[in-house]
Amino acid sequence: MGLGKRAAGGPVTSPSYENLDRTSAVRNNADVSAGDSVLLGQLFACTEQGGGLVAEATDGRLVHIDGVPSGLACNCVCPGCGRQMVAKKGSVQARHFAHYAQQDGRTCVSAGETALHKFAKRVLNDRLQIALPAMIVKGQGDQEIVVQAERRTFDRAILEKKEGQIVPDVVLLLRDRRLLVEFKVTHAYGEEKIARIREMDVGAIEIDLSKYRDHRLNEIGDQILYDAPRIWLHNPREREAREKLEDRARGRAEEKRKQVDRLSGLYRHRTPSPKGGNGACEMAIKQDGLGDFINLPIEGAGCFTVPVAEWQAAVLLRLISADDKVFRTRNGMATLRQRGWVDQTFADISDELASAVKETGVPFNSPPKAVEAYLQQLERRGLAISGSTETWRISEILRQRIEEARELRERPRKRKSDMCDLVGDILSRIPQEETASFIFESWWKLVLPGRGYSPFEAAQFNEGDWQTLRHELVNIPTQIRFSPRETLDLMRLPYQGVLGRAIEQKRLQEQERERAKQAKLEADRIARVANLRDRASKLIGSETEVWISTSNVGTGGRSPLDAAASGETGYEDALRALGTRAEEITAQRRAAERKARAVAALEAVAYSRYYDPNRAALWMRSKRRELGGKSPEEFTTDDATRQRCVDLLPPKRSHR
Repeated sequence: MGLGKRAAGGPVTSPSYENLDRTSAVRNNADVSAGDSVLLGQLFACTEQGGGLVAEATDGRLVHIDGVPSGLACNCVCPGCGRQMVAKKGSVQARHFAHYAQQDGRTCVSAGETALHKFAKRVLNDRLQIALPAMIVKGQGDQEIVVQAERRTFDRAILEKKEGQIVPDVVLLLRDRRLLVEFKVTHAYGEEKIARIREMDVGAIEIDLSKYRDHRLNEIGDQILYDAPRIWLHNPREREAREKLEDRARGRAEEKRKQVDRLSGLYRHRTPSPKGGNGACEMAIKQDGLGDFINLPIEGAGCFTVPVAEWQAAVLLRLISADDKVFRTRNGMATLRQRGWVDQTFADISDELASAVKETGVPFNSPPKAVEAYLQQLERRGLAISGSTETWRISEILRQRIEEARELRERPRKRKSDMCDLVGDILSRIPQEETASFIFESWWKLVLPGRGYSPFEAAQFNEGDWQTLRHELVNIPTQIRFSPRETLDLMRLPYQGVLGRAIEQKRLQEQERERAKQAKLEADRIARVANLRDRASKLIGSETEVWISTSNVGTGGRSPLDAAASGETGYEDALRALGTRAEEITAQRRAAERKARAVAALEAVAYSRYYDPNRAALWMRSKRRELGGKSPEEFTTDDATRQRCVDLLPPKRSHR
């Protein structure tokens, strides 16, 4: 049924000592109706909690145990099996309904389910309307709507009528059509039952009421009808919808096959030319020394109207010109479109269709995929780097190749000019009196200490080594600022005065940092001690000063005050020890309060059992062997020990 089954019943619980008066009050008010307060979850108490809380009145209403008289006077029956129920509302066991008599060893396992079904059937019969969920069948990128979400009106509702091999919770009828309605409270619908519904080919929905277990029955009518989550277990029209999807898929497949055959017949593949060509783009790439990066074999090269080397050179030139700007695969494709080099037969072919053509054995790609394949070839050679969303950038290797080809002749002059500007900028930041004797032309030809070459000789290095030297020179001010030291390599630049002042400033800063560090440590110590004392005052009151000054196991034998002063770890230990002490004080106070209440209750009983108050008072203070040599007043600490003492009193009121 999709509902809860009987669990192993545990013992019913007894009311606590403090609740006896309230239990008696309920027992004396048995004529109060509680039908409007029945919770959905209470319908299953007989199977989940060991005792039923809900039964069915003679008029079909569901009633709660609190709303009926005790015993057979409740005039109730079991919603599941229809047998007579008895209301057990004594002072020892928890209140519950039970079957009046077991017949032939029968037990009731469906009372809650049947009660819910009857209630749901009444709700459905009242309005004869229910919200149906949408049902959409999807497949192969297509979908078919089986049922739109809507509210449907029916002729009538019937309860648990056997349908084939199953007994549905409720059946809704609309002329000659049936809709099975199942309810899920604790367990979903079983696959075996769903299979039987499919064999019957009848519509069925499941309504999920699991989150309404704490709602009153008279509050979930709209949830049953409209609002609770619901799904289709089966719809007879689903098969037809799936057949439509399959028909459309077959049609699409046939049309695709025809397109693939046509394109395969029209495609003429292009391979790299062994002699190369003289196209403008190809020549420009070769002048930059990059000729070995074009004329590469690519699937789909037949989609272009020019030789392989020419269209690849155009894409490579576009990638290089982008430099730090964003370059995407579509930018390379746009370049070829603008030049009119894309065969219009294949210009707008989809990736799916292109893959199908390729599967026929043709070395095919769509034009964009052919461009992407070329860029991937460059990436495998270390010349391009791919990013997200089809973005590309040239690698440092390619950048260096370009720069080397374009600037080989200009390299020495440009590097000297660059270094002159760089050194001039450095000198402008140093006091003039410290740079007066510096001459750039002399420095340019001096061998740098520890390096074995002059800046002039370094200008002949490859780009990587030159940039390393330049970076080290530019980085000298940063080194002086953040890591000044006597051994710093100044590369023969007049930084001696700047370095000396930086070393002295660093020494003074370290002294100041050490002073600030010690001041902060002291401030933190004072704050921890003050905070510990404040917390202790709030938690343990008058014993604060003694406690924080006394050695404690929780703080490693030190006093909490010393532990907190020692550091954060000791402070945390002291706080934990404080929490432990606060809990001990609270436990002691509660124990004292418990004992006071129990002694007062015992004293009241003792005075009620003796005519002479003095005799009762003497009994309270007298030592007794049964109590281990303690007086009842000493022995009583809680309700259990109080009861043991009560058992020692005279059973009736006595003079002695």
